[in-house]
Amino acid sequence: MVTTKAPDTKLCHSDETRCECGQLMAKVRGRGIELKCKRCKRIVVIPFSSIEGWSAIAS
Repeated sequence: MVTTKAPDTKLCHSDETRCECGQLMAKVRGRGIELKCKRCKRIVVIPFSSIEGWSAIAS
């Protein structure tokens, strides 16, 4: 597993997460996190309610 430091917050949009190379990784949309498959281009939304511990952070 490779980890890197998060880019400067002033360079990021609040609803998007990007890699240091600029590639979009995820978006916050409505009630979940939106991810796009690089292979088939299908968009999957993971509801916040299915992420353990999210309600404690978001509240």
